[in-house]
Amino acid sequence: MNAKELLAGDLPPLVIGACEWVALPALGIAAVRARVDTGARSCALHASDQTLFKRAGQDWVSFQVHMGFERAKRSISCEAQLLDMRRVKNTSGDIEERFTIHTPIVIGSHRWNVDITLTNRERMRYRMLLGRAAMKDHAIVYPARTFLQGKPDPQTIQGS
Repeated sequence: MNAKELLAGDLPPLVIGACEWVALPALGIAAVRARVDTGARSCALHASDQTLFKRAGQDWVSFQVHMGFERAKRSISCEAQLLDMRRVKNTSGDIEERFTIHTPIVIGSHRWNVDITLTNRERMRYRMLLGRAAMKDHAIVYPARTFLQGKPDPQTIQGS
């Protein structure tokens, strides 16, 4: 498909920049800076203290999401039903097995569900990576700009 055919068809309603503010309402995260990476297939979230447990016969994972920077570090305790264990190639090119969850995401005033792998991104500038599978059919990327959508809309975070 060439650019003319693409523009004649239906484009996703959301234009995002190279970085965006993201909310993960089911995890209690109102805003985290995410790096948009079309080279990465999946989303990744910095999470520590990952523990698998059972709830009503289902596999769940508990974890800590670390927010902020060196001087303003804080963490949020999260729990989510385990979707899967996935083998993912990390930034060093090594294969690692990661817990994967399925959760709503909010960017600007848009909300949809995504799969997110949990990993150690402690040395990375951004606590979250937004991969192309999450953007498919929802967003197109304008890489020359950042934070085009601003902070996530509070009403959309609440699900209204």
